[in-house]
Amino acid sequence: MTTNRFKILLFTGLSYLVFFISCTSSLKTVSIESAKPSSDLLPDQIGSLTLMNRAISGDFQNYHKDSLQRYFYKNGFNVSSIVLDSLAADTTLKVLAELLFASGRYDVVIPQEYNFHRDLKFHQIPVELPWAQVRRICSDFNTDALLVIERYYNKLITNYTVHPALLGYEEYASAAIDSKYDAVAKIYDPASETVIRQLLVADTISWYETDTSTERLFRRLPSIKECLVQTGIQVALELDSKLSPTWVQENRSWFLIDKKDFNLIDRYIRENNWQAAYDYWLPFAASSKTSTKSRAEYNLALASEMLGDVDLAIEWANKSYFTQYHKQTENYLYKLKRRKEIMLSFQKLNE
Repeated sequence: MTTNRFKILLFTGLSYLVFFISCTSSLKTVSIESAKPSSDLLPDQIGSLTLMNRAISGDFQNYHKDSLQRYFYKNGFNVSSIVLDSLAADTTLKVLAELLFASGRYDVVIPQEYNFHRDLKFHQIPVELPWAQVRRICSDFNTDALLVIERYYNKLITNYTVHPALLGYEEYASAAIDSKYDAVAKIYDPASETVIRQLLVADTISWYETDTSTERLFRRLPSIKECLVQTGIQVALELDSKLSPTWVQENRSWFLIDKKDFNLIDRYIRENNWQAAYDYWLPFAASSKTSTKSRAEYNLALASEMLGDVDLAIEWANKSYFTQYHKQTENYLYKLKRRKEIMLSFQKLNE
């Protein structure tokens, strides 16, 4: 699986970033961020994506900001119309690429020529791409799969109203912009010749302002062009939320077994060198002293989890629990078993 340089550690749906270490008492705390699988997180073998757009029909154009604004003003800012802006669609593709890459889960490529030719009407979803073409694209850009935006469109509904003065109140005006969007993306896996995901996002973004001055009112509202581009960004955010893991801050703890070695273990953890920490703690698990043995087993469970082996982590935590009872061991076992359940449920989604 291809990874990018920002990824520290990844295994089935789970990854960790270490942030800081608490140094009070013999029980130390590590603050981490763990990645939870999203609803449509891709299988592990899909780590890199080529992103392209198949939604741009001949109806799209890159509207000039001022010309577009004048059109809405000339119609009294009371308009209900499909507006197909190519810059907004381009924005979705480019922002989505940035978000997917920033997640640490995916490498992404946008080809220089990223728009497919399209003869269909804007609201139609094309038939699937030929698999020979998908394989060629993924081979050319050395990626595992192809993400294609198959449909994208906006409907803008604007309203301008003058509210007459009432007793004790001035006359004022209000203006509203509703940007309804609809986008469909498919992810093609050339290895299995399967569309492994079809994602639909459809919703509305709204803006509303009031003022006694019409000039001030429209200064505060974004321009129509800005609304279209912001809608493109929102579409990208929603697609990313389906594909990228969600980072959640959690705490983990470990036992300091030998005080003179604190700086060594602290360095291993800060460097994310959990294998070195595991190797250090392993001999202590053979100690004849119950408390030392139990603490070492607990630490080995933590190192195993951070190395991506939750099964081994559960095994070591069980050993620690039965060697000598600690409440934190019981709590940690629960977390590990819950994490295992999440992993299994994610695996079932991809079977």
